[in-house]
Order: sequence, then C-alpha cells, then structure tokens
Amino acid sequence: MGKRYYCDYCDRSFKDDPEARKKHLTSLQHARNRMEHYDQFKDAATILQEESTKLPCKRFMTQGDCAFGNGCRFSHYSPYMLWELKRHVWTTSQNSETATITPPRSSDVIREFFENVTDENSTQHGQSIISAGWNYPIELQNYPNLPPSLWPITPKSVGTSDFGKWGL
Repeated sequence: MGKRYYCDYCDRSFKDDPEARKKHLTSLQHARNRMEHYDQFKDAATILQEESTKLPCKRFMTQGDCAFGNGCRFSHYSPYMLWELKRHVWTTSQNSETATITPPRSSDVIREFFENVTDENSTQHGQSIISAGWNYPIELQNYPNLPPSLWPITPKSVGTSDFGKWGL
C-alpha cells in the first residue's frame, strides 16, 4: 500500500509523495485549517487589536450565523464582548505592571535574612555566631582578636558600626 502522510490540521491522510504533499500544503483549505488552529492560541490583546479595527458583521449580528465563519473579514464580536475583552486586557496589564514594580519590603527581607540561622552550639564571647548563607570557618572562632572585617555577622553588629580599635 505504501506510506501515507497524515495532516493534523486537516485531519486527513493521503499518499506520501512530494507532489501530493506540496499540493496539499499549498491548498487553500489547509491554509485555513492551519490558521484556525493557531488562532486558538492568540492572547487577548492581539484579538482585541484585530477585532477593534473590523466593522461588525451585519448578518452575524442579525441572524446569528455567517456563511464565511472564521474567514469573515467583519467582526463577529458584539459590543459587549469587545468591552469584556478590553476589560480583561486592561486587568491583565495592570496585574503584570504592579507585580514587576512592587519591591519587597525591607522589614520582610531583614526578617527572612535572620530567620532560623542561629547555631546554639557555637558561640564566641558569649554571643552566638550567625551564619547567613555562608559558612564561618571553625579556625577563626578560636582567635579572640580578629579585625572587624572577619567578625561574624550578628543582628547586633548589623545595627551598630562602632568597631573601636583593632585587636580589642
């Protein structure tokens, strides 16, 4: 019987030879079916832009059907449907704009930074050592006179910047 070519857009199969495939792929029916398939995945803003430029289809508005179907050059959207589409596009754009502009609050960032990071087993000078995302080397815990740049970060040290003299 030979190989068969199946077209998903047209839901039909035919003999798989270059001439038959080329004839089918360039046919008007295949182009329409392909366009209808991809029209299903358009976003609301694109549909609104296309439909707002078209005039309303008189036959579709009066009788509820149109001989041209999706291929009609006039709009099959009622004024109410266009209004709903505009509202949906506006709401979506407002949600996306506010989601990208709103930064996190500083109090939330600080609370998250210091949440559950204390290690009760390791202490230095009566203070607990806090590791906030990095490991504090154990060798440095044994040296009492470290420069301020090597001191472990604690909530108290973040709030004050009075380091005094080195070695004390």
